[in-house]
Amino acid sequence: MEAISRSDISDSVTSIKSFLARCDHDDERKPKVAIIGHRGVGQNKVAQEPPGFELRPSVRENTLLSFNMAARDGADFVEFDVQVTKDGHPVIFHDDFIIFKEKESDTLAHKRIGDLMLEEFLGIGYQTDSQITERPLYRKNGDGSCSPWTVSADDALCTLKDAFEDVTDSVGFNIELKFDDSVILSHQELKSSIDAILEVVNESSMGRKVYFSSFHPDAVTLIRKQQTVYPVFFLTNGIPDKHTDYRRGSLAAAMEVCLLGDLQGIVAEVKAILQHPEAVQNIKAAGLALLTYGELNNVADILHLQASTGVDGLIVDHVLEMVIESLKDNVQGNHQVVIEA
Repeated sequence: MEAISRSDISDSVTSIKSFLARCDHDDERKPKVAIIGHRGVGQNKVAQEPPGFELRPSVRENTLLSFNMAARDGADFVEFDVQVTKDGHPVIFHDDFIIFKEKESDTLAHKRIGDLMLEEFLGIGYQTDSQITERPLYRKNGDGSCSPWTVSADDALCTLKDAFEDVTDSVGFNIELKFDDSVILSHQELKSSIDAILEVVNESSMGRKVYFSSFHPDAVTLIRKQQTVYPVFFLTNGIPDKHTDYRRGSLAAAMEVCLLGDLQGIVAEVKAILQHPEAVQNIKAAGLALLTYGELNNVADILHLQASTGVDGLIVDHVLEMVIESLKDNVQGNHQVVIEA
């Protein structure tokens, strides 16, 4: 992949790196790699995991409890998914469909967030003011079946406004604009969702560090046009996949989206970076910051390897362990990692 450059970049890689991560007390040391808690203190795994999968205690993802635990464990940011309800309220939930057992019929309902009113959404799952969960959450397994969405520590679903009000301000927010890939949205529909989200952010951020990200190339371009206060990152898995939109199929295409849209950086699946290590310097030469996500980011050697090559931050599930690793002294020796395609 050839390097692309731009002369009119508004935010340098150095300033973005400083924005993403706190500096160590020793001024001669560079800022550590940023640790970003995935959906808080880690995403919840589906009920049916492959043999040998490591079972860890789980906290309900994308909740105030999970965000505050990640902050307590030392995360610089928490990443979470924001969708907008039918009545225009930004709420935090990852999946395209929320699955729950109907109180009246005892059958499973599959609803898009955009088809629910705020009150309906908040009435699903664990309720902080009741010992009874009338509409328990379910989740789709890998084989297509559904099972109760159980966790070790539960908490209620929440709104974006709740997060700004009730999550400690020591942690920044990576707000992912979440859209269903199977639904084609008009420009006005995208703008309506983004307007609702920006309204809450502008009213509630109160100096908290915030940046936006999305897999939707039109959404990141639009939110950058609508505001220049908060950095915007384009999410990509970095390899050709099922999407017909070429902008989502490679790191080179992601760079093009960023440069044409005046975005601040890329969030790439870590495997794409490990398979194409030259991409790190190409992305940096283009004046862009680079974050990564994926299961391998919970491996210490992978963290150190990325830090040594210039990756600016990692989205992780094992927050405390990776924070400890990120704070270690300079890593000695070379890290050789082979990833199967």
